[in-house]
This record gives sequence, structure tokens and C-alpha cells, in this order.
Amino acid sequence: MTLRGERKKSARSFQPGKQQGPSEYALARTVLRFVITLRCGGVLAAIIAAVVDDGTDVSRTWQVVVLAGLTVWAACFALIATHRGLSLTLVVGDAAVVSVALLAQSRCVPALAVLDETTWAMMLASTAIYVAQLALPAATGLPLAGGVIIAYVIGVCEPTSHLRVLFVQATVVSAMMWLLRRGGRRADAIVADRDFERRRALAAAARRADERHQRALLHDSVLSVLTMVASSAIRTDSPALRRSARQALHTLEEFAIPAVDPLTADLWERLAALISRLSPELLVELLREGTARADVPEPVAEALAGAVGEALRNVERHAGARRVSVRVRYQDRSVAVEILDDGVGFDPAGVPLTRRGIRKSIVERVKVVGGDVDIRSRSQAGTRIVLWWPGG
Repeated sequence: MTLRGERKKSARSFQPGKQQGPSEYALARTVLRFVITLRCGGVLAAIIAAVVDDGTDVSRTWQVVVLAGLTVWAACFALIATHRGLSLTLVVGDAAVVSVALLAQSRCVPALAVLDETTWAMMLASTAIYVAQLALPAATGLPLAGGVIIAYVIGVCEPTSHLRVLFVQATVVSAMMWLLRRGGRRADAIVADRDFERRRALAAAARRADERHQRALLHDSVLSVLTMVASSAIRTDSPALRRSARQALHTLEEFAIPAVDPLTADLWERLAALISRLSPELLVELLREGTARADVPEPVAEALAGAVGEALRNVERHAGARRVSVRVRYQDRSVAVEILDDGVGFDPAGVPLTRRGIRKSIVERVKVVGGDVDIRSRSQAGTRIVLWWPGG
């Protein structure tokens, strides 16, 4: 898939009902916590209000039944919402349960409290309206709010002017959530565009770094072999010439692999393919920690695999190692690759600037895609190289 295709996909991801972006996800998580608190807190407040009431003109039996049912529902609501989120079925069920409780107001709420507009039933109706508007879009939330208000009107024992407050609550909260969701989608679209441009810049920078690396490898391997053969500087049956020719052939085979440009690449698969092309004289153990796949952006996979390849070539040429391990750690979208050998080691500070292998083909290659490199080695103590990319 091309980067242009990625951009179109990212724009579709933030439509209502589709995959949530970071802003929408954060809003949804906040709404979930608030709605659960609102439902449980509303029922608890209703119970307290009913207990402190003197019980005049009400049936305590009806109060116990209604409030016990609301308590059970609040517990079920919190449990389901925590594990499955605020689905349409759950919110409709909440409005239905509260509406049934509101229909029993004449037996549970004193008429004087209704006239004073201080009933726990009014508060309960408000919480149901808030839940519907916070959890659902206006096209669904407003009709549910209307159903709750109708249930309140039918169940109330005396007419009241407080109905205006319920209508205002439904309208204001619905409009507020519409603005918040709209703003979240716009913010996510901006972030998606920014990430697209960042990945495109990373891809371009990685390609430029790889072109420089390829030119250096061609100079150091293929052209040097051709120069030795053309100048007769070394006998054609020399073992050293055969080794150099084999390394040059590996370099050409690596360049012959067709370039691909998917959104992400599995770094583990990339490293396994790289190691399979190395000389059989070098035994490399590939290990991994974390998930079965190590998916990173294609430029990052290209840069890390190229740096690992250069490190292994250095081990093959200079380290005299008996054992080499490559360990991939992938967690929370960040990745670390450790190359460890038991060779002769070297002094990293003593590497001359004319040697491009470490400075250009490893360190610069990884840093250009936002990663970092740690190289530790001592004479006769082996070498440990860690390539790290922080994710994003």
C-alpha cells in the first residue's frame, strides 16, 4: 500500500462509528468513567433521599422495591459498561429501567416534594437524560431523553414546571457532546495528517541513508574486488579473493531484492531473511522477546535491518567470533535489537573517521529514523550493540 493510500485510509478511520482516533478514544474513556459514576451516584443519592424522607403519602414497600431494583441495575450497568463499553443496548436499557421507576412516582414520592420540585425522581430522570446524551449521538440520545421525560410526566402525581429543566438538560448536553465529538474528529484528522507527513519524511530520509550506504558498500566490496582482479594485485586462486568475491556477491544479492513500501513491516521476518543470506561460516542465533510479530514502519524496519546486517558483516570480517546472537525485544510499539558476539572486541573510541561501517552504516542509519545506538566493546571481551527505536 502506498503512502497516498495510507492517507485516504486515515481520513476514513475517524468517521462516526469507525475506528476511534486518540482524541475520540480519550473522550470515550472519560465519558465512560463519568457515566458509570453518574448512574451509581444517582441511585445512591435517590436511596439517601428516600431514607431521610418522613414517608408521608408514600408506600415504603414500593420505595424498597423500586430502589432495590435500581440498585441492582446500577451494579449491572457498571459491570457491563466497564467490560464492554457503552453500547446502544445498555443505554436504552438504562433509559427503560429509569422510565419504569418514574412511572411509580405516585407511590414512592410525596406530592408535596413534587410540587417543591425537590424529588429524587427528578434527579433520577436527569441522570438518565445525561447518560443518553453523553453516550450516544443526538439522533439516538434525544429520542431516549424524550421517552424518559414522558415517563416522568405520566408518573408524576401533580403537574410541575420543572419539566423545562429536563428539556434544557437534554438539549444542552446533546449540543455540547456534538461539539466535543466533532472537535475530537478534527483533531484526530490533523494528527493523522501530521503522522502521514512524518512517516513520508522518515521514508525519504531512510532511502537517502540507504543510498549512501549502498554506495559505500559497492565501493568497499564489489569495486574493490574488481580492482584487485583487474590490477592482478592478488592471485585468482587466492582464498582471500574468494572470500571477498563471496561478500561482494552477498552485497549484490541484497541490492537485487525488490523494494516494497507497505505501511508497516515485521522486523522479525526482515532479520530472519537477512540472516539466511549470510555466509554459512558465521553462525547466528536469532531470538525474540515479546509478541510474535515486531511490526514497525517500513523505513524503521529497513534502517534497523540494514544496521544489523552491517554489524554482522563486521563480526564476520573482523571479530573472529564463535557465537553471535541477535535478540529482538518488541513491547508497547518500541523495539530494541541486541547484537552480541564473543569475538576479539575493539575500542569504539579508537575507530578512525575514515571507517564508515559503524559511523555511517549503523549509527547514522538508525538515528535518521528517530532511533539510537549503544555500542560497548573491549579488547578480547566481545562486542554488544543495541539498536533502539522508541515507537510512535
